[in-house]
Amino acid sequence: MLTVLSNMLSRLSQTKRLMLALTFTLLTLAVILVNSYERVLMSIANHYLAEYDSQITQLSIRPTSTHHWLFPELKLTVHDSDINIEGLALTLDTNMSLFSLYSQPLSASQVMNLIEVISVKEIHAQLNPGVLTDEGKNVYQQGPTVALDLNELPQIDIGTTSLTLAGISPSALSLTMEYLTLDEEGNLNTAISRKGHGIFQLDARLTENQWRISSRLVFDELYTLLSELAAQELDNSALAPLIALKQESERLGLELSGSLASYATLDLKSAQLTSSHVLKNSSLTLSHFEGLTLAPHSLNTSTKETSEPDSVKFEIAGHLADLTFSLQPFVLEISPSPHQINSLLPLLFNEQHNQGSTPLIKAMLEPRRMTAEGKDKDENPAIEMSLTLNEPLEYSFVSKHISLDHAQFKIRDAMVDAQLSANDLSLQIPTQSQAFEFESKWHFAAAREQALLLSSLIPNEPDSVANKISDSPTNNKLTTDIRLGASSVSLAGKINIGTDTDHESPQLKLSIKPGLEAHITSVELVPSKVKQQSAKETDNHPPIKFELNNLKLVSHDELVITSNEASPMSLDIPNLTLSVGPTHYKQDIPTDLPSGAKALSFDANSLAFSTKGMSHLLIEKQLVDQDLISNKQAAKAYSQLALSAFSLESEDVQFIQSTGSRDSLTVSTAITHLTSLDQLVIKRMSGSADQDKQPLQISVPPLNFDQLDNELAFKPVPSAEKSEYLGKLSGLYLSLEKPSSLLVSGFTAEALSQVLTQNQWHNLLHYKLNGADLTHHYLKNKRKRTEKWLGLYTASLSQSLDWNGVKLDTHESWEFDGLEFVSEHRLQPKMNSAATVESGANSSGLQLTGKLNLATSLGNILSLVSHNYSLPTSLFITGDARLQAQYELNKNDNSTQMNINFTPELTSLSGSINELPFEEADVHAHCHYQLEQFSQSSAPESKGASISTLACPDIQFSADAFNPGVLITDIKAEADFSITHDDKLAAKNIKDAITESITEQQNTQIQGAAKNEVSIIPDTLSAASIQMNASGDLLGGQLLLPEFNLRLHDKSHGYLLLQGLELEQLLAIQPQVGLYADGIFDGVLPVDLVHGKIAVSGGQLAARAPGGLISVSGNPAVEQMRLSQPYLDFAFSTMEHLEYSELASTFDMQPSGDAQLKVSVKGKAKGIERPIHLNYSQEENMLQLLKSLQIGDKLQTQIEQSMN
Repeated sequence: MLTVLSNMLSRLSQTKRLMLALTFTLLTLAVILVNSYERVLMSIANHYLAEYDSQITQLSIRPTSTHHWLFPELKLTVHDSDINIEGLALTLDTNMSLFSLYSQPLSASQVMNLIEVISVKEIHAQLNPGVLTDEGKNVYQQGPTVALDLNELPQIDIGTTSLTLAGISPSALSLTMEYLTLDEEGNLNTAISRKGHGIFQLDARLTENQWRISSRLVFDELYTLLSELAAQELDNSALAPLIALKQESERLGLELSGSLASYATLDLKSAQLTSSHVLKNSSLTLSHFEGLTLAPHSLNTSTKETSEPDSVKFEIAGHLADLTFSLQPFVLEISPSPHQINSLLPLLFNEQHNQGSTPLIKAMLEPRRMTAEGKDKDENPAIEMSLTLNEPLEYSFVSKHISLDHAQFKIRDAMVDAQLSANDLSLQIPTQSQAFEFESKWHFAAAREQALLLSSLIPNEPDSVANKISDSPTNNKLTTDIRLGASSVSLAGKINIGTDTDHESPQLKLSIKPGLEAHITSVELVPSKVKQQSAKETDNHPPIKFELNNLKLVSHDELVITSNEASPMSLDIPNLTLSVGPTHYKQDIPTDLPSGAKALSFDANSLAFSTKGMSHLLIEKQLVDQDLISNKQAAKAYSQLALSAFSLESEDVQFIQSTGSRDSLTVSTAITHLTSLDQLVIKRMSGSADQDKQPLQISVPPLNFDQLDNELAFKPVPSAEKSEYLGKLSGLYLSLEKPSSLLVSGFTAEALSQVLTQNQWHNLLHYKLNGADLTHHYLKNKRKRTEKWLGLYTASLSQSLDWNGVKLDTHESWEFDGLEFVSEHRLQPKMNSAATVESGANSSGLQLTGKLNLATSLGNILSLVSHNYSLPTSLFITGDARLQAQYELNKNDNSTQMNINFTPELTSLSGSINELPFEEADVHAHCHYQLEQFSQSSAPESKGASISTLACPDIQFSADAFNPGVLITDIKAEADFSITHDDKLAAKNIKDAITESITEQQNTQIQGAAKNEVSIIPDTLSAASIQMNASGDLLGGQLLLPEFNLRLHDKSHGYLLLQGLELEQLLAIQPQVGLYADGIFDGVLPVDLVHGKIAVSGGQLAARAPGGLISVSGNPAVEQMRLSQPYLDFAFSTMEHLEYSELASTFDMQPSGDAQLKVSVKGKAKGIERPIHLNYSQEENMLQLLKSLQIGDKLQTQIEQSMN
């Protein structure tokens, strides 16, 4: 072999041998270089990686050219983490010199600039667990990539990268980066997964001027990864925020699922960021609330319909120094079960402080019950709740300000459906320069279309309502419930909560726009349950029945509520209208009466309360020094309610009291109107913790009260006569002219006892009645009768009230159908001292004094009386009337005393009674009335519980003329009147009178005589004394009544004296043809008065000497008697001219008016020598005789002639 080679070399020329030697040398150098370049490159790379605690442990290279290098396998350690890279390919800069990397050290950025393309097939990384610590986190942040400029990065194409932790099985914890690419146009793409399930994906386009990024984060996988990390016994402090977030979510029971898709654009020059994010298939499960799941849906703003199910969109945009978060419209709908609702209530209400509200809200959120018509509905109904964000929600990260155009919350298919919406919401989260502020417009509406029992809203206290409304406290008790008809409420307004920068306490302002409306179609009491003593008791009629319809509240202006630390509550209430439609109330009252149970009922067609302006409720706090030594302060609260002018109206109101099956009392009114002319103000100062010691001040404004078309019907039960009393009042008007105030220093017994002494006020009251009528309707002899008791066209009273803390002074002006008079009173109550109140020995008492003055014409009085009672049609009186009265009333716990002194006067009286005329009559009297009433314990043994006396010791009567058929002139009379009533003696007199009457009737029947009418008038007056005397001119003489004692219930006796009566004047009263007589007579007439009828027994009349003349001639009646009865001819002939010397007669008259007159005449007749003695007897009814003398205007003519 060597021989052949040497032969060949010998044949070559010298030059050729030199070229061959050079080539061989180069080949030898190449073989040496190939065998040593891997070590050279490892040395160069480790040189740059040494400062980062990273070293390449194994390297294999397959260069395809000087600028294209292939590393089939690369192993390195980074901070004790082992990384195995397979299929690494590098494309280097063509201007790069490999020897310069070793000879001239370069920075990491310079090295990266030499690489144009990096491609990796696969990476396996077994990380040191220390990377999860804070120290490891800080070390890895010092890696070579920190200082790299993204613009200087080469193109990157990395395949699958698997990440595990040393000492932990990959099945327990592993993470895979599916790929990582970066091309020359700046497109960056990567994806991270866990066990084949994607966690995060990023697609970005990175240019010099703009970055565009698209990413996707899967919450379920991220949550699982965090759970796997937390399950390992590792120091994972580097992931502390994520782990803490996971642990907090677990503590709160929050489970977030779904994914977050993000799209962002960042302008690098202007630093403007535009990003949109979508939560897809997202839901939030609340495990602590019975697994309640929240799954919102995005909302299309144009169509207001859900565009993507289970998705929520939000955006983050703006300058990087002033970013804005925008949550896009969405709808969140849930149907929580009752258990889920129960678990949510503690979040909404603090049960410790809202023990009454929580059960109520819980009941209102119960699913709507299935009705009889809705049996095909779901057997397990559930309510529906929805939260709708109709417009985007905006949040500024710098100013921390939130704004929202419109959001809405609804509750459907519950006991009460409700809806709450917010518009133009603005929320300022407090910062160093900005105070907290919240402002929003809002609207709330709630409704229920079906009836609802109030007890169903209080399930934990089913008997709370029923126990308050029951028939009786016995065991057999019927309870009732309240049923509400279809109801609705709608109100809108504005709320503002703010905090001044100088104050930490918030200030609240809540306004409700005009148009607030609350409506309940009906409210009704219904039977709830019956507690009975036995099964036989089945009466389940409710003792109380109450029903009202169309309860409605409407506001006509804006309502404003404000609150701050100084004023916890300030409420501006607009003019409101509260109206109620037809209302009915009925209550049965058990009684032991034979007529059965009583029933009370109330009906009204409509009731309405309205205010005329703004009302104000104010509660203020003031810090007052309480203890100067301890420097403590106490807060005093001041509250005030100023209710604006208001009106209360009702229509067709009726009250009925029934006994048995009949209505016994009915009161109705067509229209009632109560109006205030100014504000009603109530003030309270709560400086004391004891509410009973907090002073209260009430200011009452002027008031007007009107009632029209009032009626009253009363039927006594039982009533055999079917009696009924009817009263009508066309109009009732009351007015309080001036405002009044009342200060109550507290509500203790001592404070209340001093209310009157601590207040002074003055006011004017006006009362007016129109068309008042009271009639009595009854059945007599099978015919309906009507009796009028009272009738007034108009009546009015004006009263001034003046209270000075001790006494009340009043002045009244009265008017009844033209009858006017005035009065004044003084009321002085007995005040209890504080010591008396505390000892419990309270004693009440009062003193009332008064004066009355009446001066009017008698015609006004008769007109008033005639409108109320039937007066004789023949009664006609004119004149003047005057009454002056002074009275005093003293009342205490043991007795009542009344004294009245009055002076009635009737002057210038003229007229006629039963066509008996009189002229210029005057009546004057001085009277006194005294009443004493005692309690049963303090009444004297010898007297009754009530004693009264009426006395008129000086009654003066005078009249110029009176003509009862015989003219009487210059009449004068005096009377002394006294009556005493003792109820103890009156009871005995009644018993004696009845016994005497029965005995008298029995005696009359035994004698067989006809029954006489017996008047049984119980003598209730224990003592009566009426004495009088009178005188007058009669027939040229005088008529005297020297003394007369009138007995009310027994025979009264007296004497009428006739002095100097002229017979000629007597005959002139009724002239007869051919009859003449003269003479002067005197007489005595004993008079008895029995039951109002006059009787005369043993009356005597006699002519004075020397007698007189009697002449009878030419009288047609006498002539006829002389022809028909010849035996009387002599008697009549003697009377043709009889000069009598004696003329005497007797006169007797029965109470019926039948009178007997016996006359004896002695004298001398013309033409007859012997003396004449005639006896004459005449029987006549004097009452009829007097009536025959009362013809036409004859009596009045005689009076007028006598007056002239």
